[in-house]
Amino acid sequence: MKVLFDDNIADDSLVCWGVTVRLPKYALFGATRWERRKNWENKILEILADLEFGFKNVTVRLASAWVRYYVFEILADGKRFALNVLSPNSPIQDFRDINFPKIENIAKPLAISQDYMLQEWVEGLPLSEFREGFSMKREDLAKECIKLTAALLYKIFKLGYIYSPWEDYEAVYSHGKIVLLDLTRFVRRNIEKEDFFSHYYGAPFSSPEILVENERNRIFWRGTGEKDYFGTSREEYEKLFLEGIASVCDDFEEFLAVSRLEETRARALWDRKRY
Repeated sequence: MKVLFDDNIADDSLVCWGVTVRLPKYALFGATRWERRKNWENKILEILADLEFGFKNVTVRLASAWVRYYVFEILADGKRFALNVLSPNSPIQDFRDINFPKIENIAKPLAISQDYMLQEWVEGLPLSEFREGFSMKREDLAKECIKLTAALLYKIFKLGYIYSPWEDYEAVYSHGKIVLLDLTRFVRRNIEKEDFFSHYYGAPFSSPEILVENERNRIFWRGTGEKDYFGTSREEYEKLFLEGIASVCDDFEEFLAVSRLEETRARALWDRKRY
């Protein structure tokens, strides 16, 4: 097997929302660039041998990284894969312990071991790329993603899960649907139906945690208007999000409970669910 490594496997920073962010030292695979490259080459060669997929020609590049795990893009004999490898000091102990719903809107795992997981590579537009720095772009598609994301998150909720913490860089718009990449973020449901809307308020383009009025969140508020955080005006965001929820509710009573709206307004939104 011939393996070529991109020089970026030794990077100690990543770009998110158009901003370069340095990785914490405790999450790095070596103190120097040379150490990190050698350590990663050895680790990935070990994983490729363990997979026993019979690859002949492989190229490896770093796609993303953070304190939980690193993601490498693997191009093997013309096919792309995502290889996740636990970071040093990761809060995740074992990929085999994760629990996730078996739905079509996830990057499907192909092989899982204690410290790595191979997934299908999802072609599409990461939701984090809707931003340029702290400004939102592609507003029309952003509106579609609000509705699609709300529908998906409520569908997952009905299956007994929440997806937390929510971050836009772990979701991709692909062929008209939202696909979730990070399978470690699924947890068994611990919120009530009536709390669903407030729990995810801000998704898909803002983490609900940073929308809380707290002085420590001021660094995130650098946009020029509401659409830079919600994808559109706050009023239209709420309407689109609730329409997404309505699209997967079984009946009006369910939607009325989860929306927590006054009945007349809830009925008006419910009657729009057919489109």
